Amino acid sequence: MSRNRNPYPKFLIDEASGITVPDIRHQIWAEGYLAGREDRQAIKSVIKSQDGTVMVFDGNGEQIPEYQGRYQEVKEGILKDAPPNAVFGCFPNCETELKVVPREEW
Repeated sequence: MSRNRNPYPKFLIDEASGITVPDIRHQIWAEGYLAGREDRQAIKSVIKSQDGTVMVFDGNGEQIPEYQGRYQEVKEGILKDAPPNAVFGCFPNCETELKVVPREEW
């Protein structure tokens, strides 16, 4: 199960009354997930290789495995969780020099 996706619905339909009510499990999971994020490493730099593999590092240069993988699979979570000062880069056209790109182009 992905830590990014809440497994509980936001609302349930009460069987007796037919009224839509908030599902408290959704809120509890979301609050627990946010609380747990405080202890996690913050994204500092993100690099996409020519073959679509993504590497993610914190401010100490340590890799953050939960964000690494194939571009299409990890892109959404990275863009959502990366702070505004995160640096995005890629290796275009099989070059060996990293090209820094704006978040919107990454």
